[in-house]
Amino acid sequence: MIMQHEHYDTSRLNAISIVEVAQRLGEIRRAGAVYKTRCPWHEDKRPSLTLYERTDENRCHCFACGKGGSVIDYVMQYGNWSFQEACQWLSREFGIYSTQVSWYRPSPKPKRIVTPAKPTFTYIPTQMADELVSSENSLCKCLKRMFQPEDVEWITKEYRLGCYSMNNHDDYTVFPSIDRQGRVCNLKVQHYETNISSPRFAHSDVGSCCWLGTIWAREGRLPSDARFQSACLFGEHLLTHYPDSLVALVESPKNAVYGALAFQQLIWIATGNKSMLKREVLQPLRNRDVIVIPDCDAVDEWTEAVKGMKDLANFTVSDICRREAFAEDKKFDIADYLQKQCMTMMQ
Repeated sequence: MIMQHEHYDTSRLNAISIVEVAQRLGEIRRAGAVYKTRCPWHEDKRPSLTLYERTDENRCHCFACGKGGSVIDYVMQYGNWSFQEACQWLSREFGIYSTQVSWYRPSPKPKRIVTPAKPTFTYIPTQMADELVSSENSLCKCLKRMFQPEDVEWITKEYRLGCYSMNNHDDYTVFPSIDRQGRVCNLKVQHYETNISSPRFAHSDVGSCCWLGTIWAREGRLPSDARFQSACLFGEHLLTHYPDSLVALVESPKNAVYGALAFQQLIWIATGNKSMLKREVLQPLRNRDVIVIPDCDAVDEWTEAVKGMKDLANFTVSDICRREAFAEDKKFDIADYLQKQCMTMMQ
């Protein structure tokens, strides 16, 4: 009998440009003939990890802490991943796979063990999502009226916000759901009112929300029977980039983007909707300090929910949206609060 095992071509993985790998994981800067980035082996406030990609070497070394290594070593340390997880990420990200075939002889009377099959999800190719990244989408157009344009550009790259043309608009906003392993689970698209004189300014059009994964599967750009992972937090990939930062948890991706612009010292993460505040969804927040900021109508519900998850993370609930809401606005959220503050300052 033949059994196929997943095998990683470590020689090819370690030959991937370490500069390109570091660029996908974080920010890099040129320093003479080399590049530098923040060192994952110590708390690095200034980029001190030197990246060498000459033909005779492809490695990294930190002159501050003395540590470094190969491409795989760097990815393992950066993501706090095992060797297997690091190879899996590199193989998927750069399309380098190989298969090892081995022979084995089964025992005379093997005991049959039946286990539930894990769901097979379709992940959207990273390149397809990255091709959409742009601050020319409708939400970013609004944000540039209230925040510094360079900050909006920065947040676009952090969350990999995109722009998409559909339904007679060329500026639908794309919110990618990217997990801690860097896999694109799905792409939520929504359109926002860009007329600043409109009472609906920076609010989404009714019925404009949809998912690109479903659209692309219907169009044949993805498998027609694709199943997409729904239990992924918006901004989840940033938890790997900033392992020690305080986390702010909100409901919608728009709330997370507003919060990240106003309070850049926090990592802003969104559940996607009110009902997704579940233990299985919040697993990536394990052992983190988390400020929970529910919408006005979800304060009681979310407060009660996190009481039963104290073993998962250190949750603190803020009722700022309830305190600041207009009496008639039960859906008042942190984005509404921050937008109100910005519009007041502009007057």
